Amino acid sequence: MAIYNDASNATLENTLKTYYAKEGLSNLLQRNDPFLKTLTPEYVEGKTANFAAVYSRGGAVSARYKVAKRLATKTARAAEFKVEPGKLFTGTTYNIADIAAARTSKGAYAPVIGTKFWASSETFRKTLASCLYGSGYGELAVMADDASALVAGTLATITLPRSAVMALDIGSEIVFKTNKSDPELESSTVRAQVERLVSPTQVEVNPLVAGAIASKVVCVAGGVSDDGKPLFPIGLAGWLPDTVASTDSFFGVNRSVARDRLAGSVITKANDETILQVIERAILMLRAAGSTCDKILMNDENYLEFKRIIDSKTYFQNVDGGKAKGKAELGFMNYGLSVSTNYLDNIIDTPYCPKGKVYILDSKVVKMWVYTNTEILNKDQVNDNEAGKQTDVNGGEDLENKPYQLLLDNLITVQPGTDTDDGAAAFAALNFFGQFVITNPSVCGVVNL
Repeated sequence: MAIYNDASNATLENTLKTYYAKEGLSNLLQRNDPFLKTLTPEYVEGKTANFAAVYSRGGAVSARYKVAKRLATKTARAAEFKVEPGKLFTGTTYNIADIAAARTSKGAYAPVIGTKFWASSETFRKTLASCLYGSGYGELAVMADDASALVAGTLATITLPRSAVMALDIGSEIVFKTNKSDPELESSTVRAQVERLVSPTQVEVNPLVAGAIASKVVCVAGGVSDDGKPLFPIGLAGWLPDTVASTDSFFGVNRSVARDRLAGSVITKANDETILQVIERAILMLRAAGSTCDKILMNDENYLEFKRIIDSKTYFQNVDGGKAKGKAELGFMNYGLSVSTNYLDNIIDTPYCPKGKVYILDSKVVKMWVYTNTEILNKDQVNDNEAGKQTDVNGGEDLENKPYQLLLDNLITVQPGTDTDDGAAAFAALNFFGQFVITNPSVCGVVNL
């Protein structure tokens, strides 16, 4: 389309300027996780951050004194969790051309370096959000049992849950493993790079190491040590797992001796239950454990199902006996759930939570223990669980004026990068050392829908 339809006037377009109607760059990325932003970081040090928890009061009680005395050796049991930090790194390179060509808004929509750094910080925020609902291995989903094998040199489109796609972007590298804890051998572990986002549940990938992916666990690359230990921060799926093996060793604790107390409660929805009914049952169970149950987290698709049930139970009252003029407004700002004296009005929908999982938490015991600065988590200009996303696509870190430093602002590393044909370069990295922690798992639970 052109200003002039008449070809004889087409050259007059050369007298017109280009008008830039919008300042800055538009943000086309997804929203961030609302629950992650509510976690206040607490700084820790040392090789581990430990805490102890009493999981048994003992059974030294009887109507016979000698029996009570004999059982007294088993009074009170405690476990000590030795929490090691998870890690998350991201970064960007920049060179002289990036600085020279974009010193002011006359030369660029936004400073190139700031845009690059902002993109890295968004990668950080969204990957950490995915970690919040994982178990530390970077696991995203289990592939369908009929998924086609990846063929070398051939692009493939794979289907994933939307919560998994939220953690990925163009350029992400993923691996496919039989078990999430399997080491990632460079030459044999099936891996691919995301080339295109096809839809909310499909991505096009380029195989780097081809092979079968049916029924395999798909993970973000680089999430496991050579001896099979998780490297990413361990989230809710690790602290509140579906099952606990008799050989369990979680931060130095075998939680199988008192599963519900040391690893939270698991509640499975019955066939004849609605999502509302199973959540009410779960709250009643956790209430017995002493929980305030003041946070519910669920996938936004499950939230829609929950909302429809609540809406179907809602009635509208006529104003002034039906005489006053009324206005119909559909929907509610938020939802509350009351079970006995536990009243919950903080139900959070998040696309990062896997579909079919509902986490019921006592927010006082959910922590984020960190060694490094996490201020960047809350720099997306969106409050709480409100809709929207950051509009200022600029990191604003003034990196070109930062000298080489190992840990600037307890967060950023600036170091020389690989020289380019466009001049010398630098590399800026974001460093996260920290861990999600539930200091009292007994008052938290997971509902499987």
